[in-house]
Amino acid sequence: MITSLPIDLLIRIKNGCLASRKTISAPNSKHNRSILDLLKKYNFIESYEVSEDKKSLTITLKYQNLIPKVSHVTIFSKPGRRFYQKSTSLPWGKTQNSLIIISTSLGLMSQKEAKVKGLGGEIIAEIF
Repeated sequence: MITSLPIDLLIRIKNGCLASRKTISAPNSKHNRSILDLLKKYNFIESYEVSEDKKSLTITLKYQNLIPKVSHVTIFSKPGRRFYQKSTSLPWGKTQNSLIIISTSLGLMSQKEAKVKGLGGEIIAEIF
């Protein structure tokens, strides 16, 4: 079974927004669903649904006055180069509305949540 990388999901969302699509599809995995939960919590997507065969996800993208909520994605960790940081040296986003996704020992969370809980981990990506 081929597992999808979080990089693939984030790039699919960015490309779907830039192409003004209403929905996109992506492979279903626990990791992808946790990223989508985080994106939904911070209002970057409307919603997502798991297909009946449980192999794919249908993601409804979010727009504000025809402007996509996701316009930039910066990938920090890649398969050949992982990027880890302590809780004291977590980066801040380029804008106030940026979301930095961090994989911690307690699961995926935003940079702000990790800072409050005093957790470091693998910095996956920044979205704004």
